[in-house]
Amino acid sequence: MQYTIYQKMEDVALWNLVLEGDMKAMSVLYKRHYDLLFNFGLKYVQNDDFVKDCIQDVFVKLCTSKHLSHTDYVRSYFLTSLKHTISDKLSSQKPLEELSEHAFNLSIEDTTLSVLFKDGDEELGIAQRLVSAYKSLSDNQRIAIYLRYIKGLSYKEIAVILDINPQSSMNLVSRALANLRSKMSLEDYLLVLMLFFTRLYRFFNFL
Repeated sequence: MQYTIYQKMEDVALWNLVLEGDMKAMSVLYKRHYDLLFNFGLKYVQNDDFVKDCIQDVFVKLCTSKHLSHTDYVRSYFLTSLKHTISDKLSSQKPLEELSEHAFNLSIEDTTLSVLFKDGDEELGIAQRLVSAYKSLSDNQRIAIYLRYIKGLSYKEIAVILDINPQSSMNLVSRALANLRSKMSLEDYLLVLMLFFTRLYRFFNFL
């Protein structure tokens, strides 16, 4: 289905496609409601990067969740999810796990891409551009992206591994995402966010 067709669909119809595993539909919902979510988040905390990261977390979690269900109120669902995510991050109540310090990195080769994407898959080219952008990041930024979005660690846990404070780990992830966005078109970046990281998460965590 062409991207323009998705853009003409109502939220509920797009959400039903998401329930069937269609991440293009999720990317349209992300783009459609991003400004609303961003302004909503700023009502709770006056920190642009913090809110952007919370929005990112909401959609990554939605994409990797196995427990999504039908809703007729998609926008309200997103707003509620963002509110909870912001609250959880601000409370910082998750206890630190004992983590040993060792090198974490995400090695993405052509063989990995061939597993994640079928031959001729239109997203394969986008994924390859993301890999190129990812490899251009600094070592710490690559590690932060891997720990946050592939291993699902909290900012506190990332801080322990990198020997920095939690705020610095949050800033590191935000800068890494900003660098990725700067190297790709907005549409490509949104699609990668919904599709590529979801497949990587499942691949590296054996889901």
